Amino acid sequence: MDDLKVQIGSMSLKNPIIPASGTFGFGKEFMDFINIEKLGAVLTKSITLQERLGNPQPRLYETSSGLLNSIGLENKGFEYFDSTIYPFLSNLNTSRWVSIAGSSIEEYWELAERLELKTIDAIEVNVSCPNVKSGGVQFCQNQEMLKSVVSGVRKRTKKTILIKISLETQSIQQAAKLIQDEGADGICVGNTIKGIAINIKTKKPLFANIYAGLSGPAIKPIALRAVWDVYKAVPELPIIGCGGISTWIDVIEFLLGGASAVEIGTINLIRPQSMIHILEGLEAYCLEQKTALRSLIGLAHQREDA
Repeated sequence: MDDLKVQIGSMSLKNPIIPASGTFGFGKEFMDFINIEKLGAVLTKSITLQERLGNPQPRLYETSSGLLNSIGLENKGFEYFDSTIYPFLSNLNTSRWVSIAGSSIEEYWELAERLELKTIDAIEVNVSCPNVKSGGVQFCQNQEMLKSVVSGVRKRTKKTILIKISLETQSIQQAAKLIQDEGADGICVGNTIKGIAINIKTKKPLFANIYAGLSGPAIKPIALRAVWDVYKAVPELPIIGCGGISTWIDVIEFLLGGASAVEIGTINLIRPQSMIHILEGLEAYCLEQKTALRSLIGLAHQREDA
């Protein structure tokens, strides 16, 4: 349906539904459950230059309304992606996005250079990672590091670049303005929220790194607030909302709040067909309301000002 089409920079997506990085593997893993080419884009899990083994077990812990994870960006590195995943991804009949992560500024730059040569549509730059050279500070939490990553990636690729920041970025509006000023095509808001779990038998933190990332319905109002704040700061910059989205109603809320598209994560692990069900709900909504989804973007802000 044309009513589902949305625009992210120069990219036209058939719909605003995108799997969140890290919850969908490389797309192959879900092909037995859904037709992934129906999605607005297929986004890979984050890749790094070298293989990363990730964090020790346990890595997952269910909460009453979400999921704590401490995966540690486990992946087999760029060479594995290039030889095994890229041939599959490049032939998909939908928008093809690759998420990149790094432990140094230079790692992001090199990954961008390598992906510039590939047949993909967008690079999502995950700046929620810690900079090992700077004591583990997240790239998105330091203005100078964030600027270096975004400007360096922009210089090394002509592809659409989308910067994924944490919901806990301080200040998220200043970060969004910097990202826009440095030439990014869009911003993904956001990622998990830091939490912990304690094992009452061992009387110690459950996770080896103590902290883990909380996702799922519990963080949806926080993610929606972050999208709202970013839209107020940079209304011209396309926003991809991410955090706790589980239903088509959630998607409509995020669009009204200022998102142009959304990423859907934790619910994929519970109900693999969820994104297709959400698309069906959006189609029904557009037919009932006689409206296009793109006409809803940021509309709640106009109502607030009226």
